[in-house]
Amino acid sequence: MNHFSRILVISMNYFGDILMTLPLCTSIKKAWPHARVAYCIGNKGAGITGLTEGVDFWIFRGKKDSFFSKNRLIREIRSFAPDTVILIRQSPYTEALATAASPKRILGHSDISEGIKQHVTEKSLSFAKVLGIPPIKEVLFKKELFAVEGEAIPVLFFPGTTRPSKMWPIDHWLQLGERLWKEKGILPVFAGSRSDMPLSKSLKRAKFPYKDLIGKTSLKELTALLERTEAVVTVDNGAMHLADFLHKKVIALFGSTDPFLVGPVHKEAETIGPRGECIKCGKKRCMRRRFYCMAQLTVDEVQNTLFQALENRCH
Repeated sequence: MNHFSRILVISMNYFGDILMTLPLCTSIKKAWPHARVAYCIGNKGAGITGLTEGVDFWIFRGKKDSFFSKNRLIREIRSFAPDTVILIRQSPYTEALATAASPKRILGHSDISEGIKQHVTEKSLSFAKVLGIPPIKEVLFKKELFAVEGEAIPVLFFPGTTRPSKMWPIDHWLQLGERLWKEKGILPVFAGSRSDMPLSKSLKRAKFPYKDLIGKTSLKELTALLERTEAVVTVDNGAMHLADFLHKKVIALFGSTDPFLVGPVHKEAETIGPRGECIKCGKKRCMRRRFYCMAQLTVDEVQNTLFQALENRCH
């Protein structure tokens, strides 16, 4: 019998960030199938609960400055009664939550390689090593997601993301889509979340046929769609991580964020960028008139990488 039977993982806020930490859950469940695992996450990542297996309980943080939200959160955590709390997201607030749970053990950044820059997934899996179990860099997806039949989609484009500074210029997307259609005869398919829907208006400038699924799919439908996709071109967003953990050919475009810390983790993926004199600034909006670092990523370079990927898939 192991000593870690009820484990609470205090994870991140956003969908893609949470997804990057789920290999820790996979590692725990593979080593200790009877262990109960709870993930405490931000409300903005709520959609992930319908996609994955392994997490037995999901606890949503809500607004930390709300008295009622905090009390509700503490009640839920205490109700789970963890013997171990793992602080992937560590702050005075999450430390207070962990202490309120009265576990036998709290594992934080001081228990792993503190001060060393690590990818979010690697940092999460460092806790697996502390627990004495093999780290597994996979996410357990619900099998029923892939039972949905549908047409194969050679290429999916994901132009939207949470911060404007991470976006590739829309004209670049249009040029890439036009070349994909004219040179390969492949219909470009654009996808994304509801918050990306303003991009649909810009796509209407396209001089080629395309399919616009932006804001028209649920996360479950998007996951099934990705399973039928050969290649994905995307900026740094949740869809990038989802495609990566589905082992799809991902071509990820980076500028203001660091792929070493938050990029794809599997061998099928390729990253382009970042480059430019102000890369990896982490700012929400570029202070220049154009998205300087993202504009440095040329259509030719992305096209060559994409076309090579499609040719490799044919052999």
